[in-house]
Amino acid sequence: MKDYLKKHQKSVVSYCGVALVLALVGLLWLTMGGSGKNKRASTAQSASGSDYYLPDVSDSDGVSADEMKIERVVVTKLLDISESGGDWGGESIVQRTQTFMVRILTGPYKGVEAEMQLDLTDITGTGKSVIIAKEGDRLLGYFVMDYDTYTLYGTCTGFQRDIPLMWLALGFLVLLLLFFGRNGIKSFSALIITCVMLILVMIPLVYHGMDPVLAVAIFGTATIVVTLLMVHGPSVSSLAAGMGAIGGVLTSALIAYILKNVIWITGTADEEAISLLYTDNGRNLDVASIMFAAIVIGSLGGTIDVSVSISSSLEELKDKMGKEITGWELARSGMSIGCDIMGASLNTMILAYVGSSFQLLMLFSAYNISFEEIINNEMIAVELLRALAGCFGLLMSVPITSVTAAFLSSRGNMGTFRLKDVKLIRVISGVGGRLSGAWSRALAEAKKKESMKREQEKPQVNLFEKARQHYDEMQDRENEKGE
Repeated sequence: MKDYLKKHQKSVVSYCGVALVLALVGLLWLTMGGSGKNKRASTAQSASGSDYYLPDVSDSDGVSADEMKIERVVVTKLLDISESGGDWGGESIVQRTQTFMVRILTGPYKGVEAEMQLDLTDITGTGKSVIIAKEGDRLLGYFVMDYDTYTLYGTCTGFQRDIPLMWLALGFLVLLLLFFGRNGIKSFSALIITCVMLILVMIPLVYHGMDPVLAVAIFGTATIVVTLLMVHGPSVSSLAAGMGAIGGVLTSALIAYILKNVIWITGTADEEAISLLYTDNGRNLDVASIMFAAIVIGSLGGTIDVSVSISSSLEELKDKMGKEITGWELARSGMSIGCDIMGASLNTMILAYVGSSFQLLMLFSAYNISFEEIINNEMIAVELLRALAGCFGLLMSVPITSVTAAFLSSRGNMGTFRLKDVKLIRVISGVGGRLSGAWSRALAEAKKKESMKREQEKPQVNLFEKARQHYDEMQDRENEKGE
């Protein structure tokens, strides 16, 4: 056992560290009451008009939403499509409903044939928001029993999309294993742990009253520690990368926390936020803070990526150069490396946020809305804030990682600090030198022009008159001698 622990010391330390972090997160989850299951929002509180399927099987049959369980079904026979008049938001529209027979695949009614309805109402009027079910399609739905006729009725909630996604994830895992082997499995495991902490820990904590920004700061720190320990193991570069990434995440969190009371963001600019307010605990939720917590989550991956790249590069550089490079020179190299990485990372981050609002921007363009209106629109302001806060976090992770990695790699022996080691000082010095040189050249050019001007202003000498004058003087002298 002792030999095994000695041989796999790094792995044991990594897994023990991950277990400790997960234990602390679990303890926090239990302390905050996160173990309680959230109740399903009642149909009377539903804010979204698209939740049309709930009233069909609950309100009319005296069954609450909490008593219903979603089941998987497969379409066995198509019956008909009916149309009726209706009202949607004050406008008269045609409501269409598709009826078909299904076989239930899960739950207490497994194997039972039932009649199911799918709402085909096209609220856009374009025909692009409706998918008609076909035989063999797999769907999800709620079911209730009509005890007068002993007939099982169901209402469709949507198509099964999880199975294709699971196959896609499995394909990704296989390729990850083929290309990267054990390290690929570690990376995928870290991703799974991150998703579990986000969905099963952080979201319940926020829903039960924990401050969203504080929750995401704790969650982000735990994610960074778990990812670095599992993927890179305990090392100097991992510690430096962790410090840099945590610094970047805390910077984003601080900016989000400060600005939430400065730029008048309500957090209710989209339908999801409004629907959240109609849940059982909606009145106790701060949707603006939840939105800012999402900003920090968006910057998390980028800060980890940048920090790991810088710390690994500096560790390699220190191994190659040894004592020939001082700590401050190493930090300056880290800043140069970070500058190259930042160009691509910032571009990636900004384009990601623009892509998430692409349809909204197209809508603004279609209605010829002015730039002033666009920039002050809450949804656009939120996306810009997401991007800028994330960029600040990404930016701050560079110097923190560089200095920390240099300090740890040099064992505290940073050498003599020189102002030129700071890139800003070098830039300012370079600009100052260029300005000084330009000023000197301008003064020399001005003096030269002034000298030329003086030369031009001097009276022109007539050489013929001067020669004649000299001749006359010579003649006068000759005459004086003759006398």
